[in-house]
Amino acid sequence: MSQASTSQSQIVVGYWAIRSYAEPIRLTLHYTKTSFTDKLYMLGDGPEYSQEDWLSEKQKLDFPNLPYLFDGDFKITQSKAILYYLGRKFNLMGKNPNEEARVMMLCEEAHDLRSNLNTVCYGPGAESDEARAKFVETTLTISMEKLDRYFGKCTTKFAVGDEPTVADFQVYAYIDSCLLLDGGHALLDKYANVKQYLKKISEIPEIKDYIVQSHAQLPINNKVAKFGGKVINKP
Repeated sequence: MSQASTSQSQIVVGYWAIRSYAEPIRLTLHYTKTSFTDKLYMLGDGPEYSQEDWLSEKQKLDFPNLPYLFDGDFKITQSKAILYYLGRKFNLMGKNPNEEARVMMLCEEAHDLRSNLNTVCYGPGAESDEARAKFVETTLTISMEKLDRYFGKCTTKFAVGDEPTVADFQVYAYIDSCLLLDGGHALLDKYANVKQYLKKISEIPEIKDYIVQSHAQLPINNKVAKFGGKVINKP
């Protein structure tokens, strides 16, 4: 549950009781000190992994999906659409069309990486240590190299401008999840610019407590995943 009282919250975020695609949305709302209800759906235990908790409510939506966001009478699904809606609502999409385009570019890059993480955690062969190691050595390493170059030449305090944008919360949440596959964080140590950036985001005063108290206590994936279905404590 968020910092807000559920009975008085206008905004509702609905998602499984995991980080995954809802975490950038939650970080955005905490950063803006927005009162919201964090509606956490529970997946049943295996082997059935019942979704009844969610299925009983999905008819409320035009395009049923998780995550969803209710803002009063306005209802929307699709994680990036929600994030961009909140970005525009709270002026976290940059200060001009150029900056907005870069915000969306970074969000899309991070989303692609998170989708690849899902494949290696849920897909065929996901239980294999070799598959996860290959993801770290190839897909994640390529993303880290690109981000490290980007932040190395970035002249602003955050990814796009001197104030946080929704891109910062998406990049942070998804890289943070991916790095859990690299148990010793040896990969992160190779990319000083990314390491400094992640630390900077984690220390933003408006979200610092949430990251420690709630973000870190949620699994990155649902229980049906071969990896990340339980809380993983960082070394």
